[in-house]
This record gives sequence, C-alpha cells and structure tokens, in this order.
Amino acid sequence: MERVLVNYQEKVDTVRRRIFPRRESSASCNGKFCNSTCHGLGKCYVTEKSEKQLDYVLSSISTNIFLKACPGSGKTEVVGLKAAYEFHAWKQKNCGVAILTFTNNAADVIWDRVRQYAGLDNTVYPHFVGTIDSWLHGYLAHPFGHWLTGYQGKTSDKSIRVIQDSVTGDWLENYRCQTSYYSSPKNNNPPRATPLYTNMLRYNIETNGWEIKPLASSSEYQTDSDYYDSDGFKAFTSDKPWLTLDCMRKDLATAKDKFLRDGFATYHDVEWICYRLLKEKNRIAEKLARRFPFIIVDECQDLSWIQLEILGMLKQAGTTTHFVGDLNQAIYEFKNVEPKKVEEFVKNHKFEVQDLSENFRSCQPIVDLCCKLVCGSSVIGKELPSVDPACVCFYYDPKEGLSSLAKRFETYLKQLGMDPDKSAVLTRGWATVYKLQALKKGGKISAQEKLAMAIYLWSKGDRRLWSDAVSDIGDFVSSKYFEQEPRNSRDYYCPDSVKSPLQWRLFLARVLDGCLKDDDGISKLDKPWTEWAQRVRRQFGQIIDSCLPTLRNALAGELKVADSITFNAPSGSKDKKVSDTLVTSNPANYGIKVTTIHAVKGKTFDAVLLVSSPDRRGSKGGFWTEWLADTSSEHARFAYVASSRPRTMLAWAIPTPDKADNNASRITILGFTLVDTSS
Repeated sequence: MERVLVNYQEKVDTVRRRIFPRRESSASCNGKFCNSTCHGLGKCYVTEKSEKQLDYVLSSISTNIFLKACPGSGKTEVVGLKAAYEFHAWKQKNCGVAILTFTNNAADVIWDRVRQYAGLDNTVYPHFVGTIDSWLHGYLAHPFGHWLTGYQGKTSDKSIRVIQDSVTGDWLENYRCQTSYYSSPKNNNPPRATPLYTNMLRYNIETNGWEIKPLASSSEYQTDSDYYDSDGFKAFTSDKPWLTLDCMRKDLATAKDKFLRDGFATYHDVEWICYRLLKEKNRIAEKLARRFPFIIVDECQDLSWIQLEILGMLKQAGTTTHFVGDLNQAIYEFKNVEPKKVEEFVKNHKFEVQDLSENFRSCQPIVDLCCKLVCGSSVIGKELPSVDPACVCFYYDPKEGLSSLAKRFETYLKQLGMDPDKSAVLTRGWATVYKLQALKKGGKISAQEKLAMAIYLWSKGDRRLWSDAVSDIGDFVSSKYFEQEPRNSRDYYCPDSVKSPLQWRLFLARVLDGCLKDDDGISKLDKPWTEWAQRVRRQFGQIIDSCLPTLRNALAGELKVADSITFNAPSGSKDKKVSDTLVTSNPANYGIKVTTIHAVKGKTFDAVLLVSSPDRRGSKGGFWTEWLADTSSEHARFAYVASSRPRTMLAWAIPTPDKADNNASRITILGFTLVDTSS
C-alpha cells in the first residue's frame, strides 16, 4: 500500500526523484537545475507546480479520474508532466499509455514535455502521444478496417484514404446516391432536390439513422414530414417515383458500402468503423485494452458521443481512463459534442473528481467575468500588472460596417502601451472575420480569385498568413492538375496520388515563390483581370513544371504539365484591377490577428477583442445577447472560451443598442466598463 504524502514538499520530492533520478532532490536542487528547462525558468520546474497539479501527477493509474481544469490552469502542461512521470516508471515493453488530444498543437505541447522530462527523443514506444483521430486510425481502422469494409487494397496496402466530407470533384460521380436531399434557398423559393454524394452522408449510431451532417445545423437544411421518421431519416427525397422510403435507406447504405469498399472514408466513417470493430469483432476491444491499459484524454469536453462509446467499450475491457478538461469549453455541438454526455459518462463510470481552480493566465477581473458567463464556481486569478479597467466594452455602428473595428482596437492598445502583435480580435464565424479584415472572401470564391488571394497573402511575408496562402494555392493547383482525384483539405488539398503531404506543402511554397519571382509577371495584382489572366495562362504552367522536382519521389506516376492553362477573368470583373476585387481597403488589419473563436482554443494573448455580429442573422451564437441568454448554452460557452484567452485585458465590441433596448445594462452588470474608442 502506497504511503500517503501529507505535505507539498514531499510531493515535490517524489515527482522530482521519479523524473530526475540522477539528481539529489532538495527544496532548491542545491542551487543546480535538473535540466535546461529548469535553468531557463530560473527555478525548479516541479516546484513551479501547485499542490493540486502535483496531486494529479501523483494520482493512481488504476483509478478513473476526471480532472476539472479551469482556463489557464496549465492542464496540458500537467498532462505532459503526468505522462513523463508514468513513462519513467513503466516496466512493460509490449503495452503502454495513450495520451490523446484533439489538435496537433496540444499534442506537440505534451510531446515537448515528455521529451524534456522523460528523456525520450524520437519515439515514446510503447506509448502513444497524439490526436484521438490518429490513434483510432493507427490502431483500429488502419489494421482492421478492411475486415468490415471489404477493401482489398492496392499492392497489399489496405489502409483507408480519408476524404473530407466537404470535398467535391468529378471522381465523386462514382459515389453519387440515387437519393437526393432537400435544401431551401434563402429567397423563399420552394425547397429543391440537391444531389447527394456518399462523403456528405454519415450514419448516426445514436439515432440509428442517416444524416447529411454538413447541413444538419444550417438554415438551408430542410426537414419535411414526408421524409422524416423516428429513426432519424431526414430530408431525403428522389425524382424517381419507384424509390420508396425503404428503398432510399437501402440506396444510401449501398452507396456508402461502395465508398468504403473502394478504400475511402470520411473522418466520421473512421469512427463508425472503429465503433463497429469493437462492437462486432470478438476480442478486439480486449486486445486494444491490453495494448493501452491506461488512457489520458486531454480536452475531454470535445469528445463526441461515438468517441465516448468507444472509450466505454475499452473501459469495459479493462482500460483505466483519465479525463482532463473544462466542460464549459465545449463548443463543437455540430460534431455531436455535448458536455452533458461527458458529465454523464463520468458519473456512470464513477470517476474520481479532482479540481484545478487556479487560473495562472488571466487577471482576477477577467476571471470573475468569465465565471459569470457560465455560472462557474469561483476561480483564483493571477496577480498581474493589469490595465484599469481590465474589462471594457465599446459600441460600433452596424451601418458603418466592421472593417474599422480591428484598427480601433489596435489604436486603443497602443495608447495603453500594449503590443497588438500579442493580441487578437475574435468572432463567432468566418463571415464576420472577413468583414473585419475588409476582404471580399465571405462565401465561396472562384478558383481564379483563390490563386490571386494566395499570391497576395504570400507576398506580405507575414507568417500568420502563410497557412491561408498555401491552402488557397493548394486548392487551385489540385483542381487544375488533379481534378479526377480525391483531395484532402486538411492537408492543403493534397491529392491522393501525392503520398507525402509534407512534400506537397513544400511544392506549393515553391510554386508561390515562383509566382513572386518575376516582378513584372503574375505577382502584379494591380493589373486588370483580362491582362492578369493572360499572364497566368502564359506563365503558370512553366512555374508548376519548374517546381515538379520537389514532388518526384512523392508522386505516384508522372504529371504532364502543359505550357499553358485555361484561365479566364471572373464574370463581371474583366476590366477591374485584380487587387481591387480582393481587397476593399488597405488591409492594415493584418497588424493584429483576426480569427474565429474555434481557431484560438487553448491559446493565450495579452488582450482580446470579442466582436459581436451586427444582428442575429447568419450563424447562431454570433450576437452578443445570445451569449447572455442562457448560461448553460453553447452560445455562452463560445463567449466564455473567447473571453478567457487574454492575460490583462478583455474587450467586447457590440452594435450600438436601441434606446429602448434594456439589454445594454447587462454589460455593466457583467463587469464591463463602457469606453469610447471612436476618436
């Protein structure tokens, strides 16, 4: 039986002895630091941790634990330290610990801590540190998925090719359903039948029915009583009179089976395959539980219903599970992520609950305001030299647009002596982001505009814009030269025939460099579209050809590039300058990061401006009164996630309220001070 550690110093010494066994442990490390990280901090890394953090690091891996961690509590760092602590004592060679998270950035932070404190450089075998998607794919779907799908593989390779559910292309005609779905135009015209492809289709195990997930939360999603039943069969129709409701179900299943049998799957399909493998194939759950007897899930609030079911089956087979997260930061309802289901899972499986209620990121006024948004328990904030007031709100006139807001905030920060480069402007959806950036990128843009936008963003030399530039050029190049192939938008539209996403990105970067190489060529966006299109037709094929050596080893087969490509000016823009159609004003807003709430989850800034949409139209949850209407709603959690990002200053920008609007008083009650930033 393990001895109970009764004081903080005992806990510090226990962790230190495990992680740094060659050092004699003492309160000060005898004036020497255990490694370079401690030396950089100027103090022992272990003594930097709070007692509650150390309690979790020392917790039993035989007990199911839910570590409730408020924003800024250092939970991902603690998970990394816990991983290092367990790896050091691990004796088994054929089984290990799985540390699962939802983003590559979070996985990188954990991996960095493991590398520093566990003394591992290139591999953590037999353990796993990475995203839950890659873990499910690597240990279930990839080795065993063909047992269910019937995929015969190519040259003995039976791995699944993952396709985005939003991908389009002529190759998908092979996987078009006879069944269609209803969508309603915004101009109040009657609902119309729209073609349905199997990558748009997913099976909801919870409701035992088919869904068109990309449209499930959209205002364009039309449900009709004729095509809706208790099994979850929604919004499907057909122009073939003989195709009855039962026939439609069989049609959807047949089309999906063909898609899977040919080796394709969406990310949701991969989870479905993993679920069925554990449910239908004897002993796979037992074998996986033996391979990973202990699992830690970071950001557990992002677990979907099907992921919880998978973890539940592994628990039943013998795995011990630790959940780490904050249920108030669950903002993925469109992925069937509901914090109540995580809470029920924790309760039903009798998890021990530990608590991290100290916020090391934000000053107390910001912490207090965030707690009010979700009716959270009291949290201790960090003592910081904050601005006064730390929480401010200012109005904007919806008639004047949003393009000046980021600049106003940047000016306000400079007046306070704060660095805009360490701050961010956040909003609920991309449509508002584009309005803030003054870019005409709301909605779908043409392939020609994507090429121009990629060149424009790349030419700025700003690292923060490179990802968008590479994504746009990847979409354009793959649509021109790989139009008959599946393309993965998560890997910058890397086509199926390119086996290395990394080489694909390097290739795209060189293409963009080539576009900027000639000062009087494609880089000149101040030319009329007709003239610029001529230059693209004349030069772009040559640029692609010159960059192809980067892809030689990664490209299956040979890519023949013609000297010229088909490229015309967008409709209605022939005589307009290319730059004028992409940018409506000088994009000075790029001086400060402007992005969505989803994009900054887990990140920290000195100051944040959360911008309300001008009204309630568009995506739900973007208007400020929705954030305050129900503390248990996802809308409130959106505001909570955004408002908990800054260290020293939080600002909201809301449209000027009507004189009869009594909601404005709620802003001051919440803890904001109204300020004027218009001058």
